[in-house]
Amino acid sequence: MLEGIGLDAGQERIYLALLAAPAQDAAELAARTGLPEERAAAALAALLAAGLAEDGAGGPGAVRAAPPEVSLGLRVLERMDELRRTQLAVERLAREFRDGAGAGESVEVVEGARQVAERYARLQREAREEILCLTGGPAVAVPAEANAGQRDALDAGVRYRVVYERARLEPGSSDSPLLLEEWAALGEEMRVAVEVPFKLVLSDRRRGLLLPREQHTPVPRAVLLREGLVLEAMVWLFHKVWESALPVPAALQVVADGPLSSDDQHLLSLLLAGYTDRAVASQLGLSMRTVQRRVHRLLALAGVQTRLQLGWRAAQLHWL
Repeated sequence: MLEGIGLDAGQERIYLALLAAPAQDAAELAARTGLPEERAAAALAALLAAGLAEDGAGGPGAVRAAPPEVSLGLRVLERMDELRRTQLAVERLAREFRDGAGAGESVEVVEGARQVAERYARLQREAREEILCLTGGPAVAVPAEANAGQRDALDAGVRYRVVYERARLEPGSSDSPLLLEEWAALGEEMRVAVEVPFKLVLSDRRRGLLLPREQHTPVPRAVLLREGLVLEAMVWLFHKVWESALPVPAALQVVADGPLSSDDQHLLSLLLAGYTDRAVASQLGLSMRTVQRRVHRLLALAGVQTRLQLGWRAAQLHWL
């Protein structure tokens, strides 16, 4: 849940244990979480160094979690800023190559639907370990249902991880739930993000193909990436998007539920105004359980994990 802001599994377990109740020391946390004491101590030290836990100077229940709204919220915003800076750099790179400039040793412009399809097929044929994909916008050269190269690679044991843009799951899109079920049965690991900034295919982290979300020229173009800084940046960006994306079953439920209702907008406005769940329940005449269930739905609909992210994403999507 918290790997997207840099916490490993052990640190997350210790942090959640401290949120539930303060602890006297690492030994107590090890007993509560089932982690080895050495690992619990290392995780606790990392949380203290990062400001996610606070030492009460030896008093009862001396170690406690820092308030998540502040400590985790700041890390979320930092990660969002990193992701946005990388996206801007990629957009600048794409503009340069749309103009036919900047081709160098580590990149190559590929023009034409047939040529792009051939490069895509070659990346899949050459993969021996894994393929990483971001799928934003409509298909350009190879529709999902015609992707025989992926079926062959999956049969050969290549690991596929794909992040789909949520709009591609909606009725009438190229990536129907039935098609996703077929890919999943073949072994594809898939997640869904609210928005995917471009199309990207990475083969064994040694080669890549980058395409804009939408083609604005009569002849489709792509950028072939070879080993180098740009390819490393794309691998990093894929993992940031993957970590923040939803598993496909949850995303499909969000699509089925549809957009915000007026009641959801009212609830969201109260949350963003700083109302607690109890105050929201009182305002709307609902039970606490119902409010929390609807808040979880809003988080899923926005494709985020925290309420701080929800406010940021709601502004982006013009929900209010």
